Amino acid sequence: MNTRTSEGPAEREAASVARNAAARAVAAPPAADWVTIDGLEVSYGDTTVLEGVSFGIPRGSLVAVLGPSGCGKTTLLRAVAGLLPASAGTIRVGTRVVSSASVQLAPEKRGMGWVPQDASLFPHLSVGENIGFGLPRGGRTGGKAARAARIVDLAELVGLTGLVDRSPAQLSGGQAQRVSLARALAARPDLMLLDEPFAALDPLLRAALRIEVAALLRDQNSTSLLVTHDQEEALSLADYVAVMRGGRLLQWGTPAEVYEHPVSRWVAGFVGDTVELDGRWVGAGTAVAAAATGRVECALGVVPARAFDGAAPVDGAAVRLMLRPEWLHLSPAITRVIAPGPVQQPARPVSTAEGAATPIAPASAAAASVTLVQSRPRARQLPGLGLAPAGTEPVVALVTDIAYAGHDALVSVEVADGTVIRARVAAPDLPQRGDRVRVSIRRPALAYPLD
Repeated sequence: MNTRTSEGPAEREAASVARNAAARAVAAPPAADWVTIDGLEVSYGDTTVLEGVSFGIPRGSLVAVLGPSGCGKTTLLRAVAGLLPASAGTIRVGTRVVSSASVQLAPEKRGMGWVPQDASLFPHLSVGENIGFGLPRGGRTGGKAARAARIVDLAELVGLTGLVDRSPAQLSGGQAQRVSLARALAARPDLMLLDEPFAALDPLLRAALRIEVAALLRDQNSTSLLVTHDQEEALSLADYVAVMRGGRLLQWGTPAEVYEHPVSRWVAGFVGDTVELDGRWVGAGTAVAAAATGRVECALGVVPARAFDGAAPVDGAAVRLMLRPEWLHLSPAITRVIAPGPVQQPARPVSTAEGAATPIAPASAAAASVTLVQSRPRARQLPGLGLAPAGTEPVVALVTDIAYAGHDALVSVEVADGTVIRARVAAPDLPQRGDRVRVSIRRPALAYPLD
């Protein structure tokens, strides 16, 4: 797959992207790109809005362009659609050059479908007429019949079979977006362009509809370009993610590559929650965990880490350590009395086997109403929860806050030097404020040079 990234604000960031792209090209055979954007530049007057953007979209894949407001992602989409001219570079779909400094193919001749943010249905047309708006009407009976059949098929495809005769005013927001999607698919476009199509919907409908739309596009083998500022949307729906900032492409890769191996601290923080710590690179030592290139001394002790671009800093160099909250694991550090009553000594030794908390039998019948739970710290986690890397020693910390989100929570803990970090913990395993816990790391952290 042809993937190139323009220079970012820092030269080392651009060099890292190039090395990562080269490594992926060696590791896997290249996929055929159906859409190729090469060195694209777009300007408004004397102001350059897009600068040297390059990437390729394999046929049948869904690519999400992710970035903050004003980064140029909508400008990119409009340039691909033919609504803005390219001042440099090229846009190619299949074998056709549709945009360059000397070529500007009209939007209606590009064979592209467009799904806007607000559905933009024609209020004076029915649902069926909106779906079929871009289809040839045909002067013969056979042409009219084919058009009517295509409208019926598309209405069924998006789950609106019984609504083709309704007015757009009688539709919900989700139904209106389905009509917009069906209208864009009607002419069997070479490329689908989606401009934040779920942004105006309420959260529950947005989550459900975007899953439906992604599945439908894949079933149709549609090549799609989605613009969004929603990180969850980009990571959960896309085959590839392009992260933009300031009119430049900072990183391109699969959702896992972008989330787990961000090329800069900015990309890391924009794509998801981070835990960042100051540290000092101390080299490989005698043992380094798998996937790590060295170790970093920080508030969590000496932890295994990977240099962000694969090139290890010199020993003793100051670095900024980055982890995701779910890369941290919390385990109990003390014994806690659950039920009120006098605490008795155990009648038998407590097993030291690694595992869940073990009830201790009371010493007498009088204390039978008391349950003492011995919570033992684990040196390693149970299979399925992710194993802590070799050489990682747990650090004792105090739980100071819990930001509950239902399915999980971000648990804030304070370590010995006063540093506060956040770990993501599943709801059934939540500690309580004031608990002492042990903090270990599931996987190597990422080390970035200081700016």
